Amino acid sequence: MTRRQLLASVPAGAALKGSRMSAAPPERIDTHTHIHRIAPDLFAALEKEQWRCLSICVARAIGDEPSDLDEQIRGSIEANRATKGRIAWATAFDARAFEEPDFAGRTISGLGKAFDQGAIGVKIWKNIGMGIRAKSGAYLLPDNPAFTPVFEAIQKADKTLIAHLAEPDGAWLPLDKNNAEIGYYSQHPEWHMYGRPGIPAKDAILEARDRILARHPKLRVVGCHLGSDEEHWDRLAKRLDTYPNFAVDVAARVRYFVRGDHEKARQFLMKYQDRVLYATDFTLKSDSAGELHQTHEWDWKFFATEDTLPFRGQQYRGLGLPAPVVQKIFHDNAIRWLPGI
Repeated sequence: MTRRQLLASVPAGAALKGSRMSAAPPERIDTHTHIHRIAPDLFAALEKEQWRCLSICVARAIGDEPSDLDEQIRGSIEANRATKGRIAWATAFDARAFEEPDFAGRTISGLGKAFDQGAIGVKIWKNIGMGIRAKSGAYLLPDNPAFTPVFEAIQKADKTLIAHLAEPDGAWLPLDKNNAEIGYYSQHPEWHMYGRPGIPAKDAILEARDRILARHPKLRVVGCHLGSDEEHWDRLAKRLDTYPNFAVDVAARVRYFVRGDHEKARQFLMKYQDRVLYATDFTLKSDSAGELHQTHEWDWKFFATEDTLPFRGQQYRGLGLPAPVVQKIFHDNAIRWLPGI
């Protein structure tokens, strides 16, 4: 059972029983969703519950696959307008043509048009490092020189680079009972890298991202999914210490805090309270306002209270972070790292 299915199975209000919930800020922000069409019930629920969202477009195609990026962009602009900005949006670019002479110019022109239409950031995805290849057959890494003028243009426009690069460790491990991500990679074998010849190591991909941070110190970068260091908070801490232009979101990775050492989680979140952004990775497949509501409320309780919460057949206590820290994670950091949201 997935986390979303589990949340959907909990009777309304059951997870809130006995709560000593800290008062929610007047407005909370989910910085990682995928909402690319009009969804009236969802939009009404977000307004009623005082949530803002960032809808992120993703250029997923590899090889000669067709791209749906233009469709995502059109839908995101429509959602942004329909919600009067409650749903902000971030654009993306197709990196497959990186070896073509006019790649940078065409990409920068396309991003400029998106910025003119309200995009507040640019997403690069895991197919850079794990899917797209050069004509030579080598995998494209995110610090390839072809991207340098693109990153410079994003910085000059005062937009944020949103980077989902690499994956959990399980992508590079055998797909067996010891792999914590066996469920995902069983369903998405195209992203299971174990045993594939020539595939970059996870460290090589993240080190390439680190070089971007070093070369572009004024470029704001938000690393999706705890920067793919979800299992290595000490390693993530070193990166946050080294690169002041780097922050991370918790999209689809709250479970690592839930199942991990809670005292270490508290210490990490207290120390880096200015560098962590709340996010879900919610994808709109139907007008599923109830699903997003359940996720938002469960996650809020986990960070803000010490209540006992059900999760995948077990009970876990919330972290009970101080209210000012929760305020930063669920609101203030989004304002700082994603101007325009």
